[in-house]
Amino acid sequence: MHIIYGFCMSEFVIQGREIISKVAKEHGSGAVVYVPKNWAGENISVVRELDVDVEKLGRSLNREKKIVYSYYVLDIVHRGHLLQMQNAKAAVGNNGISVVGILTEKAVLEKKPKPPVLGFDERMLLAQAIRFNDFVIPQDTYSPVPNISFLHPDILMESQSHDEKDIKEAQQIMDAIGGRVITTPYYPLTSSSEIKDTIRMGKK
Repeated sequence: MHIIYGFCMSEFVIQGREIISKVAKEHGSGAVVYVPKNWAGENISVVRELDVDVEKLGRSLNREKKIVYSYYVLDIVHRGHLLQMQNAKAAVGNNGISVVGILTEKAVLEKKPKPPVLGFDERMLLAQAIRFNDFVIPQDTYSPVPNISFLHPDILMESQSHDEKDIKEAQQIMDAIGGRVITTPYYPLTSSSEIKDTIRMGKK
């Protein structure tokens, strides 16, 4: 039996509890799995990457590979998100590492009047399910600067929808660590806000 939530695999036998906790291999993050009690005794494989130490991840990444960082709220997954993630992976190639940051509610509220509809854990799991992403981590500020300062990626993906001042700040950090910024066009027809407005007003 396999339960797949993310990227690091850990195998263990269920002991009959509703919540099974296990330290996962490789990435060092905890794997917590909710299962029915009647699964007791079954050997399962668990993959999960919710509780990530960003600084530890930065130290453990294979520096022989190109690393790209991109970040999202991901409240409603749409084509713009998928294109950005696909572009990020393409920028480092199939052998490169794509790290994705998902903004916490606190980070979102730095710029937005309301928190996301979907909870943080749900948005993390959505990002982990997308094949272009190798690692998914929390981003505790609206700016990617703290995360890229720990991760030292080769490339930071930015969007024209972000404030020019914020992009310039991130560019300074990337210059300092020898990386570069790729700024992609905004996809206004597929924005989360537009989709929410369409749903709210009952339009097609």
